[in-house]
Amino acid sequence: MSKNRLFYILCFVCLLFLSCVSKGKYLELETDLQKTQQSLEQEKKNLADLNKEYKDLENEKEKLTQTSRDLDLKLKKEKAVVKEKAKVISDLEDTRKKIEEGLKEQIANQQIKIEDIEGKLKLTFVDKILFNSGSTKINKKGKEILLTFAESIKEDLDHDILVEGHTDNVGVGPALKSRFPTNWELSTARSSAVVRFLQEEGGIEPEILSAMGFSYYKPLASNDTEEGRSQNRRIEIILTRAR
Repeated sequence: MSKNRLFYILCFVCLLFLSCVSKGKYLELETDLQKTQQSLEQEKKNLADLNKEYKDLENEKEKLTQTSRDLDLKLKKEKAVVKEKAKVISDLEDTRKKIEEGLKEQIANQQIKIEDIEGKLKLTFVDKILFNSGSTKINKKGKEILLTFAESIKEDLDHDILVEGHTDNVGVGPALKSRFPTNWELSTARSSAVVRFLQEEGGIEPEILSAMGFSYYKPLASNDTEEGRSQNRRIEIILTRAR
């Protein structure tokens, strides 16, 4: 074989070898590139997931912050309500002490009963202490008692004052039948007389006064006995803290 031909054969072999090496390297680089791209895509996905988690946490944080604000506001309102209730109880207690001091004789004789009922102060007057039998005019003793009552609450008129008239189940007598056909009219007339007296003689502002009549439909005791009927014939004055 000639030297030239041998040379050409060697060159061809070298080129073929180099070509094989370059192709293998290319395939390796291509594989690495694919892996890098996949890695980048995974990193992007991870970043997107982290961003979503961050936004979710931010939303949750905002919700918790708002819940905290709502709870703080609710707590403040509840504290204000408790404070106001405590003030109402304190004021009513002060009013009760003044009334008890002024009417201690009648309370001791059980002609007047005073009690706290669900944040209200209720005074129950046996009807004969204010009215003579069959009458809707306040008697002399009744006027003295109502004036004492009015004086007891005059310094603190932050109350609504409701006067209720109650009777037993005995029908209205002939002398009053023309004016008061039933116990409805009689009970209302008596409560109205007390309200009018408290305004005109006791100096109580009319805006805080009201009168109602219940006839014999809210008895304290059975109407089958004289003792029970006596308890049912009554005037109730109920004080409710208004302002």
